[in-house]
Amino acid sequence: MRKAITLLLGLALAASLSGCGYPELYERILVHGIGVDLAPEGYRVTVRSSSSAEDEGEELFTCQGETVLEALSSLSLSTGREPFYSHNYLVVFGQECARQGLDRCLDFFIRYYNTRPAVSVFLAEDTAEAVLSAERDGKLLKMSQLEALGSGGRYNGQSAHVELLDFVNGVLREGGSPVMPVLAAEEGGARVTGTAYFEGCRLKSTLNLDQSRGYLAASDQLEEGELVVSAPELGVVTLSLKEASSRCRTSQVEEGLGFTIEVQAEADVSAKSGGGGADFYPQLEQAAGQLLAQQAESAIRQAVVEDRCDIFGFGNQLYRQSPGYWRENGANWKEQMASASYRVQARVKVRRLEEETLQGLG
Repeated sequence: MRKAITLLLGLALAASLSGCGYPELYERILVHGIGVDLAPEGYRVTVRSSSSAEDEGEELFTCQGETVLEALSSLSLSTGREPFYSHNYLVVFGQECARQGLDRCLDFFIRYYNTRPAVSVFLAEDTAEAVLSAERDGKLLKMSQLEALGSGGRYNGQSAHVELLDFVNGVLREGGSPVMPVLAAEEGGARVTGTAYFEGCRLKSTLNLDQSRGYLAASDQLEEGELVVSAPELGVVTLSLKEASSRCRTSQVEEGLGFTIEVQAEADVSAKSGGGGADFYPQLEQAAGQLLAQQAESAIRQAVVEDRCDIFGFGNQLYRQSPGYWRENGANWKEQMASASYRVQARVKVRRLEEETLQGLG
């Protein structure tokens, strides 16, 4: 009798669980990418999805609503399926959406129970819909390939890899400003064109690719990449950077606040045209260091001094190193950062080749 009762209770429990209303996999839209554009009345959301985890083909949907969640929820009206976000690769925000401010639509991606906050984020050079509609060889560009454009910065040294939580933390961090890589849709797919920086959640401006490398180098995020050095005595030399690192020192003197950024990197000569001689390597190292420092200084001058957006974290460093100074001056950090002095020292160590190899390259 006890066994029979236990069996009946087990069957009743299983029946009750099966009726909880959880949809089967075939009843769901597996979201792989989300694009958010501003619309006259709310948001126009573009979704890339598949019907199963093994499905190599992806579908493209557009929907609209007063909020991002309302727009996404309306997908069930046109598909008969429920959006499922745990497979999402990335989120792309449209240019106009970022100019008006992302605070209204960020909350969904952080708060909603079914989303993944640790996804890559991008800013579209134009609209998010254009980026998610990009094709290659007549087929929609896979979201995994699009996501790789951000993490590709570890190889090209010109693209920042930013996740949603990185961006939100950048907004909330004392004295800091967040950044986001910029994507442009083009024939054959999409490509990174620069790094956007924000004042709070509102887009301020964009760094070009050279400035982006300077930003990565000065903020200790540069891993690898190609640096082209050109000078009459050197010719045109392409260096492959590696093992880059940086550190920042803060000074508080009577003349004012100052920051010194020291960048070090090793490099190999990957290609060379013209130039040579006994002083080739010392001259090359000097020119490469100067170029890397100029790119970092250009990014600092535009973002920090002119636009007063502290994308490098100078204020946060000051807050951690000198909390007393920050308590007295933190409220005026925008004016402080604009009047502070910044110095970048970059040293590039080029690995030597055998003399006959160098002559062969020349």
